[in-house]
Amino acid sequence: MENKLKKLIESAIKAPSGHNTQPWKFKIVDNTIQIHPDFSRSLPVVDADHHALYISLGCAAENILIASTHEGLDAKLEFVKDQEGTEYLSIDFMPNGSVEPDGLFDWIEKRQSTKNKYTDRQVPDDDLDQLRRSFDFEGISLLTITNKEEIEKLTPLIVEGSNRQFENRAFVKELISWIRFSRKEALQAKDGVWAASMGMPGVGRWIGGFIMGNLVSAKSEAKRWEGLIRASAGLALFVSQENDVRHWVCLGRALQRFGLSATRLSISHAHMNMPCEEIEVREKLARYLELENKHPLLILRFGYSDPMPYSFRRDAKAVIVE
Repeated sequence: MENKLKKLIESAIKAPSGHNTQPWKFKIVDNTIQIHPDFSRSLPVVDADHHALYISLGCAAENILIASTHEGLDAKLEFVKDQEGTEYLSIDFMPNGSVEPDGLFDWIEKRQSTKNKYTDRQVPDDDLDQLRRSFDFEGISLLTITNKEEIEKLTPLIVEGSNRQFENRAFVKELISWIRFSRKEALQAKDGVWAASMGMPGVGRWIGGFIMGNLVSAKSEAKRWEGLIRASAGLALFVSQENDVRHWVCLGRALQRFGLSATRLSISHAHMNMPCEEIEVREKLARYLELENKHPLLILRFGYSDPMPYSFRRDAKAVIVE
């Protein structure tokens, strides 16, 4: 059983995370995998309440649950608190030769956050319906926005979120710390966002940090995002009924199923989460969309594009703890 559980963790580490921080630790106890938050890899500026961190744990958990069906295992996910009161995930497994394999498993290896500019091609209605039906978790809903006029109306809020972040030196410093500006640096760290995955040329850290810190501005980022938004087929907004750990994890599970379904349909997608990360802008977004007391916590753009280089991941043995 232990070898099977290690294979499941190999699927888990392919999940997305903010700035590819990979903020997780895995522990195997008998027939159980525990997924613990690794707060040493948190993003204190952009994710002060750790909601994005727990969304990432939910993505990793969903990969495990999907992969377990291909190992002939039934799985049950539970929320547990450690002695300090920190919540983590515990997944128990039991052999079941009749469990039905989840077809999304084949796309775990291929899924990526594709950060380039998309072609202005619409997604067929049947494919949109498949994306909308890609998950069913209580307390989590999805809004897909494909009407160009509606997208234009939302663009100022997206740009406002970007402006606030790039006018915040602490945000820029945090972002730079997680960019791997050369292939050598990316291979050594096996985390963070490889510059090539964003279409940036390979340069040294000093040059890359100077460019990001001094030549990239709120104004230039706003212009870049406006172009990316216009070229997108649509936006996908994930909304949570409550703003707590359990809903964050469920949202991550939903995000992962959406991303894998999009990959199966050859639909590119990437985070565009600035209006959700800035609390005041998030509240404006909720009011504009008349979400009442619900929480818009994550937004993606989607469309069609060529694949980009993948950012690197740490090996499973690097994230399994005793």
